[in-house]
Amino acid sequence: MMRWPGLVALLIAVALMAFPVGSVATAQTGAAAPTAAPVAAPGAAAVSDEAARSGADALIRILEDPDARDAMIRYLKEGRAAPVDAPPPAPAAEAPDAAATAETPTGAAAGADEAVAEKQPDHLAVRIAQASQGLVKEAGIYLDRITRSLSSLPRALTYASGANWDQVNGILIQLALLVAATVILLYILRRLSDRFFARMAEGAETGTILRRAMLLLLRAGLELVIVGLCFGVGYAVAISYGQVRGQVELVESLFLNAFFFVQIAKVSLRFALSPKFSALRLVPLDDVQALYWRRWLFAIVNVLGYGTMVATPLVSRYISFVLADSLRMILVLLSVGMAIFAILRNRLATRSRISAYAEAQTNMFTTGLVEVAARTWHLVAIFYVLLLLSVWLSRPIDATTFMMRATALSVLSVMIGTLVSLALTRAIAGGIRLPGGAHTTLPLLERRLNTFIPRILSLLRLGVFVGVVVSILHVWGAVDAQGWFRSNDGRNFLGGTASAGIVLLVGFLIWLAVMSWVDLKLNPRGRLPTSREKTLFGLFRNAFSIVLVVMIALLTLSELGVNIGPLIAGAGVFGLAISFGSQKLVQDIINGAFIQFENAMNEGDVVTLGGVTGTVENLTIRSVRLRDIDGTAHVIPFSTVDRIANFMRGYAYHVAAIGVAYDSDIGQVKRAMETAFERLKKEEIGVQILEPLEMHGITTFGDSAITVRARIKTVPGSQWAVGRAYNEKIKAVFDEEGIEIPFPQVTYHPATPPVALPANEPAAATAADGDRSPQPRKRPSVPKAKPGDMPGGEDEL
Repeated sequence: MMRWPGLVALLIAVALMAFPVGSVATAQTGAAAPTAAPVAAPGAAAVSDEAARSGADALIRILEDPDARDAMIRYLKEGRAAPVDAPPPAPAAEAPDAAATAETPTGAAAGADEAVAEKQPDHLAVRIAQASQGLVKEAGIYLDRITRSLSSLPRALTYASGANWDQVNGILIQLALLVAATVILLYILRRLSDRFFARMAEGAETGTILRRAMLLLLRAGLELVIVGLCFGVGYAVAISYGQVRGQVELVESLFLNAFFFVQIAKVSLRFALSPKFSALRLVPLDDVQALYWRRWLFAIVNVLGYGTMVATPLVSRYISFVLADSLRMILVLLSVGMAIFAILRNRLATRSRISAYAEAQTNMFTTGLVEVAARTWHLVAIFYVLLLLSVWLSRPIDATTFMMRATALSVLSVMIGTLVSLALTRAIAGGIRLPGGAHTTLPLLERRLNTFIPRILSLLRLGVFVGVVVSILHVWGAVDAQGWFRSNDGRNFLGGTASAGIVLLVGFLIWLAVMSWVDLKLNPRGRLPTSREKTLFGLFRNAFSIVLVVMIALLTLSELGVNIGPLIAGAGVFGLAISFGSQKLVQDIINGAFIQFENAMNEGDVVTLGGVTGTVENLTIRSVRLRDIDGTAHVIPFSTVDRIANFMRGYAYHVAAIGVAYDSDIGQVKRAMETAFERLKKEEIGVQILEPLEMHGITTFGDSAITVRARIKTVPGSQWAVGRAYNEKIKAVFDEEGIEIPFPQVTYHPATPPVALPANEPAAATAADGDRSPQPRKRPSVPKAKPGDMPGGEDEL
């Protein structure tokens, strides 16, 4: 009859190991096989004889169990039909389990299927159909394995009646002492380290990213030291107080190895989540969310780690192999269920957090991408969990080792990628800050750096993301990235990409150096650059940028393996076609070149081009941009320029043409103009006057004024300001001297003198007040002139 108390005690021990007091970690195990052989550890050689004897006992129990014996026979038959390069069969203690869980087509059957597949036409629809058929077939096999493992549980409990329960009880007591020693020590050391680290992490929220990274690495290193110390103490306890002094028993080795891998996994998860130190948290979660995921992930990994690495091997060795197989399946399904439940329970909270992050984005594409991630993250997470389950079902012998290794490497890749991405994001947001001296000497250098460096860092951040994704796919076996990089194609790709990157970097540095040199020339110390320098350096900057970009683009394409010969030939043909089809463009360039050679105008000059007068704002190889006095910008192609009137060459004149009345004293007018000029020279603007007043005298007799003209020679560009100031002085002096400045006046003279109305006319007008219709006006009568009214000798004839 089965001894149920022993079995219950074993299950309780498994539960205690899965949820240890004070433990806060997830499980990353290195050996999940239901074999009695532990992972190599110190003291393993001391138990080799014990393992051999226990292996013989396990083989005897398998042969006595009809189901296990049949499963082993099926497994051996499949192994005999396997191809030569197939992996060697598992040990005898694992053979029935492998037969019960691995029923995929192998050996000759698999070879036949591959031969048939090779005869099929290489058509996309056929490949999709074959892939779908394979997925459905694999899913059926997985469901059959799960069903068989669970359905064999009652029969496995019956087989457990033949176990040596006294030995099981002794093992449980021995295991409980070791668990208590290691877990209690771990709890105490972790509490002490948390207090110590809490003092060191004060003010980390406002610290630099380098300080926070150092604190995070220090915490991880401290926890690794604690795990190693507990692992060593556990082995010391096992050697000192075990059943065989000086040796480590199998059960103790299993637990200590599982403890080591589980705690290492917990350190990795604490590194990412940091539930107690939000300033050091790598993932964008608040304290509540970090604590939530820590609890669930720790529980799941504890079940997987201690269940598959301790409980399952012990049950297989000392109770029943069939029961161990069912227990392992139950533990795996329980972990999957816990993971899916945790994901669905936190689905809305995580969605709202990701959506809030999407609202803070300014790029529409990024916002849409993050919104999609917010609505589908739980589906991706559940798919990942089911993927882990399918991996475990497809390779049950080393599934736990493979998944834990792949998960650990995936977490490590994500952590490294997150750290690098955070550093790059901070650099992108902060920008480049130059010292004050460099900013004064090269005012545009900082702006150029902040224009290009953030974009380069964004590309690097994208490369980090791609690298993390590729590394995750590689560790899970989806792609063989390492093998591809070692191949010729991979080496060529890496070499070409590195060479292209170097070319781009060197080109950017050359462009930055030349632009900085131009800025230095345009901002010299001690003097201002001339208009000619501004114009020529501006044209040189544009032409050099175009030439450099074309050359760097061609060199980059060449390093990436693109044949640039046809591109150069095509560019030549295209240029020839442009020269024939765009004669105006060619004319613009040629005219602009000759205009610059002749120094006809520069930036800042006031010119008249094509009937437009304004200040030259910008010169290119084909056009000029003028800004007139109204603020309107005019872009004038050089092909339309037939003459240039430049007001800024050498010197300029203000021509003062003053109109005075005909009765004015011309000498007094000239003296008044000289007086106004002398007053003008005493003003601040007088420094712009180059020579004395040049008096021309009377130049025009107008309809109502005499024009007296004089001319003032000024610095080019100051003639208008000098003219306005001179006009003000002339007005003031003329007012003092009483000199009239004539202006047009209009005097109206009536054609006939006004005639007095007769005395009776107002009455008639009043009588006709009611009639508003127009009435013909009567001509007033004029008495005839009598002889003698005319001047003498002009009597009317």
